[in-house]
Amino acid sequence: MKHEMQARYPAPAAAVVKMFADRDFHVRRLEALGYAGKYRVLAHRFDGKDFSIRIERKVPVQMPGVKKAAGETTVVNEETWNLRSKTGKVTVEAQGMPLSMSCETAIRDDGDACVVNYRWDVRARIPLVGGALEKFAIADMERRAAEETRVGIELLADYR
Repeated sequence: MKHEMQARYPAPAAAVVKMFADRDFHVRRLEALGYAGKYRVLAHRFDGKDFSIRIERKVPVQMPGVKKAAGETTVVNEETWNLRSKTGKVTVEAQGMPLSMSCETAIRDDGDACVVNYRWDVRARIPLVGGALEKFAIADMERRAAEETRVGIELLADYR
C-alpha cells in the first residue's frame, strides 16, 4: 500500500537535513521519545555528503481490535540522507511481523520553513487480512511520526 506523509519544520531545509545527518540527533530523539535503555545504534556513517544510521529498538506492539499492548517487538530502522540533494531513504524491519516498510524522502524549502515528504510503501505478506494490517501499520506510523516531528522541532535549535 502506498502512503504519503509530510512533516513541517520551522527552519530551512539545509538546517533540517543537517539535523537528520547527525547521529546525536537520532539518539537524543529516541531518548526524548521514551526509548532510554530500549535501543542501540547498530551502525552509522557520515562522510560529509552521505549519512546513514541503523538503529534497533524495542517497540510496543498494539494489535488491531485489542485495547491492551501485545508486548514488544524488535524494530530495526535504517535511514540514509544525501545532504546535497536533501533526499533519503528509510527502511523498517519489524521482527515477527509480516510487514515490509520503506520510503523515499525529500526535504524542500517552503518560505521560512521546510517540508519533509515521505513516500511510503507498506506491504503485508499475509493473504486476505494483509490490507487491514497495512492500514493499521500506516495509522500507527502516522501517530508515531507526529510525535517524532514534535521532538525534532524541539531539538532543531541546535542545528540553525
